[in-house]
Amino acid sequence: MSQQRARHRAQRTRLTDHKTPYARQSSNPDASYLGDVTAFQPIADLMTEESTVNSVWCNILSTYYFPFPEYIIKPEARLGSSGHRADLLVTRSRDSKVVMIIEGKKAGGAQATWDKSVKQSNGYFNPINKLGVGASRVFGMAAIGRKVAFVAPNDDGAESVLWGIKVQRGRPMSFRGFKTLDIVEDSGEIHALLTHISECAKDV
Repeated sequence: MSQQRARHRAQRTRLTDHKTPYARQSSNPDASYLGDVTAFQPIADLMTEESTVNSVWCNILSTYYFPFPEYIIKPEARLGSSGHRADLLVTRSRDSKVVMIIEGKKAGGAQATWDKSVKQSNGYFNPINKLGVGASRVFGMAAIGRKVAFVAPNDDGAESVLWGIKVQRGRPMSFRGFKTLDIVEDSGEIHALLTHISECAKDV
């Protein structure tokens, strides 16, 4: 057997012998959103177009909170036959359950743009609930330029009640309305919320 084939066989053995479904937790296990946030400043200034907004958040989410292959982040993904199409959809690989929905918009939007973006995120929760394609808790994120707002339906999944998610006294909490956060200036709160969402994503 050639040395190259032997190496390939050894690689396959190491992967298949692993007791967990996937052999790799993250492309960089030492990566940290808070540790890297100073490098985001020039990137944040580039977040003027919708495509850039969605691309930046896709990379942040997959690098720090929802690593491949445990999770798949799907762009322009349809929710079953509902006709709804999300800018980004975070799904668990093991069962394809939706854990997070992201709607991105270009920078410079007025309050009406935020209201529309949050309402658009809210519009996904009901079909996710009806189709049974969501995890035990599903969250939404509206991103406009360099700012974001986090939302979630109430515990029984009713479409009429949408809660904003923020950090108070170091803990995530729900409240009526929503709060916008800057990707750099509010990095601590964003990190706490995304950590909370990623922990919820592990629940069946």
